[in-house]
Amino acid sequence: MSLHFFEEMFEPFIDQSRNITIQYQIQKEKPDDPANFTIVVRSVNNSETPEDFYRQLTLLTDASIQQVDEFLQEQHPAYIDALADYVVGKIDSLSSIIEYQSILLHDDKMGGLFHCQLKSFVGARLVGPDIWDSKLLGPAVHYNTQKFTEVWLRVIHHTKEQVNLIRHMHKSACLAKTQESVQCKLDNEDFKIKFKISVDQEAYFFYLLVKSDIIDVPDRKSPQLIKWITNNLRSKNRKSNSLISVRNKYFYHQLSTLDYWYQKLLDALEFINEERERILKYIPQ
Repeated sequence: MSLHFFEEMFEPFIDQSRNITIQYQIQKEKPDDPANFTIVVRSVNNSETPEDFYRQLTLLTDASIQQVDEFLQEQHPAYIDALADYVVGKIDSLSSIIEYQSILLHDDKMGGLFHCQLKSFVGARLVGPDIWDSKLLGPAVHYNTQKFTEVWLRVIHHTKEQVNLIRHMHKSACLAKTQESVQCKLDNEDFKIKFKISVDQEAYFFYLLVKSDIIDVPDRKSPQLIKWITNNLRSKNRKSNSLISVRNKYFYHQLSTLDYWYQKLLDALEFINEERERILKYIPQ
């Protein structure tokens, strides 16, 4: 095990934290009045919107999380908690690039100076025209990056949650192996609900039920849910499902799977509307 395994797994995300670059521009309110202008943030690390920034960061962290999953799967059960705690702590430390500040900003529309508290990227490189007092320019730029800082903290929180979910998954799997010295073959006569869909689609269906609050399964119980899916459901063209396969499909989603359920939900809405119209015909107006 490398002493720098975290840095190796999360190198692209760490690189983002070390090189926060904010590009801004000056938008003049009145061409004939150079002192009357607003500051517009064009991008943060080449992401023009907070949504783009979120997609860019989650693309990096999702790849790192998959490496964490594979890494913990290879470790001795007694080491899993310590290693997961270490990774969570290191991820949490990356939130330190966000600083909470109390500042004064200048705004003629509000009658001069006004006080506000904001979150800013520590040590960010500002790229844009330097036409104002630097003590006021920096805070004014950071004032317009609030949604980007919130995205950074949201990605940190989401990534820590994912690591903890993986921790619970592997601990549950290890416990199951300890309790069952020999994996029993499922009796062909045992009743199982048969789905006419693939493992990917089946796993995402239950993931969607959880995230939509249709079924109540806390994150710490995800391993038990996945084990239940494996033991009680059959997918298309399969007599049984693999626990590892269901687990991977539950957490890592293919675009084609999302497209499939998007269309199925549209079909379901059409069916519901037809049912409503049919029922309404028999209701006295």
